[in-house]
Amino acid sequence: MFLLHLDIVDMKFKKFIENYFPDINLVDFNSIDLSNQWIHQDKKNFNEVLSWPPNVFIILYSLLEYTDKYRLLVSPQEHFIWEQDHKHSVEQLSADWLALITNQLSEDKKRLSFIFLLYNLGNVFNQTNFSKGIYDLMNEKDFSLSVFLLVISIDELFSNVNICNYKFENKLEVSLLIRDLTSNPKLRNNLADVECKLGYVTFKTKVPQSGLTINNLTRNLTCVKPSVSPTIIKNKREKKHFNNKTYNILFLPWPLVVNDLAFRPVETPIDKVMDDYFGFFEYSPSEKLSSSDFVVAIISAIKNAGSIDLIVLPECALDEVTYGRFKDLLFDLFGEDAPSLLSGVYGHDENSGKNIAKLSFIGESGSFDTVDQNKHHRWFLDNSQLRNYNLSNALDPSRKWWENIPVGRRNLVSLHTPNGVRLCPLICEDLARQEPVAQAVRAVGPNLVVSLLLDGPQLKDRWPGKYSAVLSDDPGASVLSVTALGMTLRSTGLGYAPSRVVGLWSEPGGISETLEMKDEGLGIIIGLELVDEKMWTIDGRSSDTPVLRKKFHTTLMSDYADVNNSKLPYYKRQLQDILKRR
Repeated sequence: MFLLHLDIVDMKFKKFIENYFPDINLVDFNSIDLSNQWIHQDKKNFNEVLSWPPNVFIILYSLLEYTDKYRLLVSPQEHFIWEQDHKHSVEQLSADWLALITNQLSEDKKRLSFIFLLYNLGNVFNQTNFSKGIYDLMNEKDFSLSVFLLVISIDELFSNVNICNYKFENKLEVSLLIRDLTSNPKLRNNLADVECKLGYVTFKTKVPQSGLTINNLTRNLTCVKPSVSPTIIKNKREKKHFNNKTYNILFLPWPLVVNDLAFRPVETPIDKVMDDYFGFFEYSPSEKLSSSDFVVAIISAIKNAGSIDLIVLPECALDEVTYGRFKDLLFDLFGEDAPSLLSGVYGHDENSGKNIAKLSFIGESGSFDTVDQNKHHRWFLDNSQLRNYNLSNALDPSRKWWENIPVGRRNLVSLHTPNGVRLCPLICEDLARQEPVAQAVRAVGPNLVVSLLLDGPQLKDRWPGKYSAVLSDDPGASVLSVTALGMTLRSTGLGYAPSRVVGLWSEPGGISETLEMKDEGLGIIIGLELVDEKMWTIDGRSSDTPVLRKKFHTTLMSDYADVNNSKLPYYKRQLQDILKRR
């Protein structure tokens, strides 16, 4: 999966391992001797490498994907049949892994044997196997069975981990906390002790319930290709309502008006090496979004739904200053109970424009932490799109226009909440392009994807509906795609009527619904509920996994006749009074 500089002709197991742990000495490795000491990110001693389960996981999970042998679980061959009794072996191995970790953290070290764990590790990691080809090894009965048992047992080991609420009683969670506090910042997002350029082990939530890929194998851990850097973040905000399974999203489809002058051609250094047919543009809307409108929308949302968990604005809705102003307002009003804020943010750097998603959430310190997710594909505007959006006076319709943004390191943010929401934000083209980010989304399996768009009406038969349905099937995520009302109202150039369909909701089971904002609306409140539903892996394990199901959505209207910024202190007092009464 993540192999670099691999000799395809001589695919030896030793070389396969060294691609992940290039500094270890396998020549002098004679037997398995697991360390009973806490070892952190030491990649030179192979026994110490094997003493941390995610290190074993990345080697063997990648081996199964590379050889395509994970299919043996449901399509047996003469040398391998997965049986019900193997589940008991998985449970025993998982218990051995936990006992090993517990002993590593204990001051009173015990001499534990781990006979079954050592037996299976020895079946895989030995000098005889190191010199064999990996395809030949996967055709051997003992080797292939131990590979599956080890991978699945490590996946099971992580089944009770809640990174938002570590407990001292869970020694695996204690180990993870120690790693969080002491790890090299460059490796902090990797559960395995490998360089991030070789791949990642990270947390996973959803398992696709159709098809047959490596993603059907595990339910708690996964591997992500090095082309995408996964970032796991923890929202520490605890819900204080009786039903903590609700999740309410306030969607503000701003700006409500997009002027054609928001799109302008720019010269870039790349122009010198590009054909004249291509040009570059930047987007900078002229409408300034007011704090008063923001607070009034929040008041309406709380009156309608009782609480807000997430506030969402579309792609390029805010500049950096306005985003910071809205974030500060939220913390000023809510404190550590503030909802998360997700918005597309535009701007300009030295040589290019900026198009990122910013996500602010209550972190470990009880205040807002903020992470950025880059846009990974440039938007282009051709003749058809320029006509549809009525932009042919702003950009020459005889040329093809690329968005002037850098394409940097691909990253994927995943926000975990205490009540089970696993949120991944995407920006526009990242929803449609299968490489590289969509592949990472399917691997980590979020139960909620929010795609920020600067697009036309969010209709089921347009491209957002098509690609949202794909993610609702694999990995089984609920998907919310959103756009600005100002763009849907512009989408009339090809003969369509102005539309107020600014959002599309898609959830597992083929259910999708358009979200239309009524005239004079401020935004839309979307009420969701976490419902535990049974999910299966291809080895036959089942678990109840939270799925986000939509309960309602409502256009929000202002309670105030004339909203303006001079009345902001009054609106803030009104909101504070409402919050005190809850």
